[in-house]
Amino acid sequence: MAIEEIRYDFREHPEQFQTYFTKIMKLIIISKLNCLEKNLTSLKYFNEVISRIDGCDIHKVKYGKPMIFTKFFGYEFNYHTVRVKIRITDKYTIDISLESIIPDFVKTFDKLSTDTNEINWNTNKHPTNGIKFGDDQTTNSQDNSNLQLIEKEAKLTFYLLDSFIQTLYLLMTQSSESTNGLSGRNIEIKDISVSRKILNIEMLVDEKTVILDFLPKSKNGVVVSIDNDEKIGETIRTVMLQNRYT
Repeated sequence: MAIEEIRYDFREHPEQFQTYFTKIMKLIIISKLNCLEKNLTSLKYFNEVISRIDGCDIHKVKYGKPMIFTKFFGYEFNYHTVRVKIRITDKYTIDISLESIIPDFVKTFDKLSTDTNEINWNTNKHPTNGIKFGDDQTTNSQDNSNLQLIEKEAKLTFYLLDSFIQTLYLLMTQSSESTNGLSGRNIEIKDISVSRKILNIEMLVDEKTVILDFLPKSKNGVVVSIDNDEKIGETIRTVMLQNRYT
């Protein structure tokens, strides 16, 4: 097991802090995305989302049941590839904890998060490898309508993810005196699974589980499935709805 603790201090370049936070959060989210291969609705939606992330593709892993995970610029992710914890200790200082069963991947992940390349998502679609949905040669107006709906919902999913990242940044950079803030707290995105057209985000706040469901078809778009005693999930949901992009 490779473990690395890194501290980045942006006090001399505060204008770069939110940019770095957004980038590493996007990278974490991409690394945790997955779905079950056997559920065709989930698979199609997962493929639609992945096809809108520059440099992102898919690959298959068997965990008893065949699972689909992401491959980002050639680097394959799965449940055990990397574990990332982040903690903002003051307004412009962030601590990153990286763990991986693959020794070189800790350095790879750090390099991906700190290079000058922007992570672009919600872009124009590109083809992905290895997914077949049966006979797609015959289409009708209903198929086209369903495709348009999936495309719209995928775009809304990225708006929700952007709002989620913005909300975490806001809460994690609040004064430590704020009762609803996340300053000084360890945050880990443990799993992001696609179930049909729902994005289930499992996160740990100081090792306590919070699960949010992103539902692009619903009016509010965010549901708290599991919350901790401090109602951090509900706080995240409330701030997202107050500052939502949709």
